[in-house]
Amino acid sequence: MADVTLLVLGVAGMPPWGQDQIRRLAAQARRRGVALVGADTPDLLHAACATELALFDDVVHLDVHNPQACRSWAAATRPEVDAVATIRELSVLPAAVVAEELGLRGNSPEAVSRVRNKDLCRRRLREAGFPQPLSVLCRDAEDARRFLRDTGPGPWIVKPRDGLASIGVSRIDHPDQLPGALARLAVPSGAMPSSAAATGFLMETFVTGDEYSAEGILLRGVPHVLALTRKTVTEGFISTSQQVPSGLDEATARAAGDAVARGLTAVGITHGIFHVELWMTSSGIVLGEFHCRGGGDYIHALIEHTRPGLELYGTLVDDLLGRAPEPLPASSGAARVQFLFAPPGRLRAVRGWEEVIRHPSVLAAHLHVSPGDVIARHKDSFTRSAVFVTGTERPEDIDDLVTSLAARVGFETEDTEDTEDSTEDSDGTGEDESAPAPAV
Repeated sequence: MADVTLLVLGVAGMPPWGQDQIRRLAAQARRRGVALVGADTPDLLHAACATELALFDDVVHLDVHNPQACRSWAAATRPEVDAVATIRELSVLPAAVVAEELGLRGNSPEAVSRVRNKDLCRRRLREAGFPQPLSVLCRDAEDARRFLRDTGPGPWIVKPRDGLASIGVSRIDHPDQLPGALARLAVPSGAMPSSAAATGFLMETFVTGDEYSAEGILLRGVPHVLALTRKTVTEGFISTSQQVPSGLDEATARAAGDAVARGLTAVGITHGIFHVELWMTSSGIVLGEFHCRGGGDYIHALIEHTRPGLELYGTLVDDLLGRAPEPLPASSGAARVQFLFAPPGRLRAVRGWEEVIRHPSVLAAHLHVSPGDVIARHKDSFTRSAVFVTGTERPEDIDDLVTSLAARVGFETEDTEDTEDSTEDSDGTGEDESAPAPAV
């Protein structure tokens, strides 16, 4: 029987990359002699399959998205756990609250709240001397219109204060587009249950530059950047690919890693895996959103593939338990996550998918759609059609490999009355309905 126990908040109802994270976390924790208790909402646990629940020694029904409920539960039950972790964005604050209540290692709830509320994070970074876009927390449309007048001529970004997965994010180039952006904020999403109207929404000036992310872990309070990813997105800011290495030159990559480490210190994050977005602009590095949990979209698979021998989640568990960390392996090779987008319409067939998943360089793959599905216009990261992850020993091979694999997949659709925006695909390019999936 293990003598230490890890409590994991948010373990069911995950997208495929989340399921893969939980599997790796469970396996790596068990190799360290750690027992596992999983917690999630009653609805998600009730719908979970047996293989999901079998990863844990015990499960707890708990509103893992509600910090107050989690604190009350921890105070009342005093569970015999030695560390608390989560991979779910909506559970990072509850995890911090539980750890604080039980006197365990973890980020302070104050720091996590600062990071989750993007306006507070921007303010702290600005106070620490980091260049940041102009931003304001808006209560209503009049606040937004005032910001547009004060910061014109644009463009601007409209987004939830504490959102995720590009849900509700819009770019507007003219004030006349503001009503449409605010309407998109109000559209409900199962992945983001809280309404943007409840806490206000954020307006920002648009940052022009190439987008990257920094992935890493804090060990004994010290940030270690494990990888910088090169990111591509649609016009609606939905990620289409993530790649390691990023292609940045050594000096720029070093400067980016240093900026991220200093930024994490400035906002008060001391524990855990982190995912920090940033831009390379003509005037330098601009830090974007901070997350005190690992990146989604199989980014964890990129990190472990390009750091051979690294157990990312096992390293996290060691740090939370106060154990001495193993040396971090050197980086090598390359890996890429590629998302595919079926054009709008009723899906008739998917061609070439089996060929892709059989390829020896494919590390993971998931097809989100099946014949008969009605494909609407892609609105956020949860409406992409397929994903595959590839790894190579030589970085110079990765682009050609992914382009070749993506070209083998074709989505055949037909028009239907139920199709929303059926004349335009997810990135506005109007691809032919039977065209292969885009490679980038």
